[in-house]
Amino acid sequence: MLLSLITSLLLTIATSNATEFPNLVILFADNLGYDDISVFQSKSNPQHTKTPNIDNLAVDGMKFLNWNSAAALCSASRSALLTGRYPVRTGVYPRVFRSDARFGLLPEETTLAEMLKGFGYATKIVGKWHLGHREPFLPTNQGFDSWLGVPYHMSGGSVDNHTCHGDDDGTMLLPLYRDTSIEEQPVQLDDLAIQYASESRSFIQKNSDKDIPFFLYVPFSHVHQLCAPKDMPEQRNCQWAAKENATFSDAVEEMDWIAGEILKALDDFGVTNNTLVLFTSDNGPWVAEQSCSGSKGPFAAEWFRDHSSPSCTACPHDYVPQPTNGQPRRCVLPDTELALEGVPCGEDSGLGSVWEANLRMPALARFPGKIPQGSVSQDLISTLDVIPSFLSLLEKPIPLNLDGKDMSGIFTGESTNIEAKRVLFFWRDGFESGPLPPPYGRFDVAAVKYGSLKAWIWTKSAHYNDDIEQYHDPPLLFDVLADPAESNPLDPSDYLQEIQYIKIMVEKHKQSVDMAFPLCLDADPKYLPCVNRETGCRTGGTLPLETKL
Repeated sequence: MLLSLITSLLLTIATSNATEFPNLVILFADNLGYDDISVFQSKSNPQHTKTPNIDNLAVDGMKFLNWNSAAALCSASRSALLTGRYPVRTGVYPRVFRSDARFGLLPEETTLAEMLKGFGYATKIVGKWHLGHREPFLPTNQGFDSWLGVPYHMSGGSVDNHTCHGDDDGTMLLPLYRDTSIEEQPVQLDDLAIQYASESRSFIQKNSDKDIPFFLYVPFSHVHQLCAPKDMPEQRNCQWAAKENATFSDAVEEMDWIAGEILKALDDFGVTNNTLVLFTSDNGPWVAEQSCSGSKGPFAAEWFRDHSSPSCTACPHDYVPQPTNGQPRRCVLPDTELALEGVPCGEDSGLGSVWEANLRMPALARFPGKIPQGSVSQDLISTLDVIPSFLSLLEKPIPLNLDGKDMSGIFTGESTNIEAKRVLFFWRDGFESGPLPPPYGRFDVAAVKYGSLKAWIWTKSAHYNDDIEQYHDPPLLFDVLADPAESNPLDPSDYLQEIQYIKIMVEKHKQSVDMAFPLCLDADPKYLPCVNRETGCRTGGTLPLETKL
């Protein structure tokens, strides 16, 4: 009897403690441009997208003007968010996990979902995973109770005709997973947003009714998507500037609609006041997709444009260089009207580079009663900081192996300048000499951020643009808050103390890194996800694109 009473009391205490924990909702966009969220757009240069639901997070919470992606590519950025560690430590580099990837985020890594699950949280992911599609690497083996979503980006083979990209790596038709099973292949885009919203709402309702704290991770499939739906063939060549990027705008606004439905669910089930909502993006826009991509906003990489290689001949895949009306070349696909992949010489391609457009993310956070309404932060913050900051809010110990910092005081407005000496390191590939196979070469620290300063050690565009790499000693310095276009280098003689500190920190950081095996480079067609190998499940294969398997 006494044992029964004690057990009952302990369960009551545990349940009481669990219900006091705040919920966490992370809304994570894919390849979103800074100016694609209307609250971040310049009033003098309004863009084509409207995002009223996401904008409301700025009204009710905090707008971050110096939030940085931890990495310049999808898989790496996502691993950094979920582990709080630089991707070079976890092996999620130098590129992304393709549809034929052998590996994913290794099970021995501890994710945010696993941490929160240990505290009694219900955990769910709705959307794009991109950290491995084989069963050992799926979300349900990484701390998530359930998953509905796609294993990689939307241009990785979909129901839509592949007119915006060549089928360069034998891409499979994009599947929709539920937990460990393929539910649709190809995924049906017509109702995908509705499914995402409905799945999220059901999860919120279920756990709110039971007073169970929850972590809902929504890495949108938007906006790294194919250029036009199958019923809009007139837009398949991706040249609709006169239509103000109509299809891309629709994708952004559909993402905003999903966000609005999730925020409404929090209201409807009475948990808004006990939920931290964070919105940001994995990395910036892939401007090589031209009118199919987002806006770089003020981040023009002007110094790079003015100092890049005078002769640029490389084009990706089967595209070839072609000058256009005396302007720098573009990449075209022979015998077609497509001129989509690759960018003119001297232009930052966005995805994969560490120029500001691909690092500085639109970011918003709302936590009623904790985060001041309408507040703005210019503090140097990274996606790496999400785990330690949330653990601090829970008053839980922060693991010592994390690279992120506790920025909860910035979120709540209780402290400023918490990490005055903090430095962010941005790694990238594509340098000529190194142990990785071409075109990756060496994986190295290319740039560093310290306060408002950005110090370039190596400058180069993305690896498929053959602009010459340049080493800088002393580092090439910009004040990226005052000069977001990176157009006017600072005089290094005025920053000798800062440069010395940065050099010391870079060396210390590199010595701390025991570079993991580059998991993203191990791929083989036998690992392609497929529910029916007799038909091939392959874009351009025998399976009709409209067929549901």
